[in-house]
Parts: sequence; structure tokens; C-alpha cells
Amino acid sequence: MPQNTALLVMDMQNGIVNGIESKDKIIEANQRAIEKARQQDIPVIFVRVAFSQGLLEIAPNNKMFGPMREQQAPMERDSEATQIHPALNRQEQEPIVTKHRISAFTGSNLEVLLRGLEVRHIVLTGLATSGVVLSTSVEAADKDFDITILEDAVGDREQDKHEFLIERILPRYATITSVENW
Repeated sequence: MPQNTALLVMDMQNGIVNGIESKDKIIEANQRAIEKARQQDIPVIFVRVAFSQGLLEIAPNNKMFGPMREQQAPMERDSEATQIHPALNRQEQEPIVTKHRISAFTGSNLEVLLRGLEVRHIVLTGLATSGVVLSTSVEAADKDFDITILEDAVGDREQDKHEFLIERILPRYATITSVENW
């Protein structure tokens, strides 16, 4: 395994995980990846999307996040929806990066954290393939990170969209492999 590696567990939070049909399989794959990283002393960084009270970071015309302003359970920092899924057993010393857009880098301190840890290779898991995985991969490639995506530890609401991205788009930016092969 390359030195200077970190595992990014992205958007595996209650409000997103609970809406995915194949969540049990994806949670289990994430558990295995997290355990493997911990055994190898690879930093595990949890990434979530959350907003301040009143969702002040969301512009009304934002097609992805704008409709959240009308929801009963907004994605505010302290809401149950923004908490890391308990099945992942996050350890106290493992950081949680809070982002305000789709990419794990946008509106967060992720890049500064990775530089502080001297990370050059990021391993990505999480939900959804068409959201945070795609956006983070493209931005990380532009920032010259080496990227690995654990295909069995990512997923999407639409399986055909997930498969298309894993097979056709994401290999342009990342090495695609399984948790077991990683």
C-alpha cells in the first residue's frame, strides 16, 4: 500500500445512507475498508454534508441543495441526518470533515487536512457514486492526488448510473478496485 494514504469515507451519514436500497452491503464494505485502514495505520477521515442552522450556505437557486430549505428534516450540523452512520463505529480521533457542496473539497478543510497529514493518495468510499464520489474524484485529480475508488464500498440510488460511472467515467481519474483487493 502506498505511503501517504488516507481513506475518505464520504457521506455515510444517516440522512443519505438510509435512502439507499443496497445500504447493508455498502455499509459492510465500508466497515471492512475502515478496519483494513486502521490495521495499516492509514488515517480514516469521515466526510459529511451539513449546513449551519437556517441552511445559510444554500442559495435558493441551487438545484441540488435548494429544495432542502423546504424539507421537514434539514441537513443542519446537529440534526440526526448529518451524523455518521453508527454502524461505521467512528473512533474519537478520526476527523469529521464537514462540506457544504457535493465535492468533499468544496467548503471544507479537507485539502488543508490532507496536506497536514502529507497525504498524496486518497482512497474513496461512500454515497453516492454520481455525487460525492464523482465530484471528489474529478477535483482530486485536478489537485494531482493519486486516487483509488473501492467499487464495492460506493453506491448510488440508481444501479445503472453507478455501473456506468464505475466502468466508463471514473477510471479516467482513479484506480478502481474492491475492498478485498485493496
